Amino acid sequence: MSVSIAPSFTVRASFWTVWKVLLTAKEGVHQYDDDGIAYTVWFYDDVEAHVCTLWKGLVPDGVVQGGYSQAQNDVDLADFETHYVASANRMLVSKVTIPGVISTDQGRFPTASARPVAPKLTFITPNWCDKTTWYGGSEEIVDEVATDTGDHTSYSVAHQNMIDVYHGKITFEEQLKDDEGSNYRVRVKVNDVEKTEQDPHYGADGDYTVNYAAGAFTFLTPLQPGDVVKIRYHYAQRATFILKPETGKRLYISSVEVQFSEDIVMNDTFVFQAYGYVQVFAPQLMGPPWNLPLNTKIPLGDPLVYKTMNDLLNDSNGAYPGYPQFGGSNWRALKKQAYIFVWEYTVGTTCLEAKYGMEVHVDLQHDASCGGAFGVATMYCTSES
Repeated sequence: MSVSIAPSFTVRASFWTVWKVLLTAKEGVHQYDDDGIAYTVWFYDDVEAHVCTLWKGLVPDGVVQGGYSQAQNDVDLADFETHYVASANRMLVSKVTIPGVISTDQGRFPTASARPVAPKLTFITPNWCDKTTWYGGSEEIVDEVATDTGDHTSYSVAHQNMIDVYHGKITFEEQLKDDEGSNYRVRVKVNDVEKTEQDPHYGADGDYTVNYAAGAFTFLTPLQPGDVVKIRYHYAQRATFILKPETGKRLYISSVEVQFSEDIVMNDTFVFQAYGYVQVFAPQLMGPPWNLPLNTKIPLGDPLVYKTMNDLLNDSNGAYPGYPQFGGSNWRALKKQAYIFVWEYTVGTTCLEAKYGMEVHVDLQHDASCGGAFGVATMYCTSES
């Protein structure tokens, strides 16, 4: 009789010493099967099944040639039988009977899909073509005294590419908060009295307008020569966008899309890199010579690197027909035809665990903005406790 691991799981096979470390790190509950020849030991970690095999007699020649010795197996076998058998949650798949359920010939039970009840979350990167949307890698300036250009109407600040969350450039822009819990709206005070930016819906009224890319302000009524103008704003430095679960949650990424305007000019490399806590994924780096401190986030595996449009076309597993320009000619319209590449994770989802410090960084490798109207990635996720 052989153990059956559910086909919807990604199977990770390890030798005993590594498997034990994973079991502890992932707080797993182990199970095993004994077919008289070997123990098959495993535990589930969300969409992954971590498996180890311990032979009760001779280790197969192919395994020995692969570097696992008979002597090491015998030591590991004794460790398992002495310390792990009694605490296992043993499950013999082919011998389990559940009233009213008929197993298949492979010892697996029939399954049915159910609609998930976990909250759905959508994450959208800034526009790679517009630095005034790069809020994730921005810095905040509080009450900078603006410079009067001389006409008491036009004023400027020290930094360009101020973050704009008022003109529909970023989806769900009004919900965005920085690390201190503040929103990204520009605040302007004249003699410590807060003024109102012109509402883009009306295109009139208000006290001032803003050129976010230039870091410039224009008052609709000239100020007095002695008036002091103070500006609170965030300005872009990097294109970094970080996708991570909330504290105590795990985040599943089920699909990803990248949306481009037809006039996109790819001026930089797109990089997607996963990170996690060093103590979970590489504890050896906490010792000499690296001495990385606790909770340092390190890269997990190789990044996904897209240097050309061909890379995106080759790696995506779907696309939509082009969306034509529509919605009029004002600032609310889709002004350029759009193309969408799709990554549907139908075999297995990507899981980010908050307790392991896991997150995904989406970057432009050199922080060089793209040309054209827009380039954005959207990640469709669910969140669970």
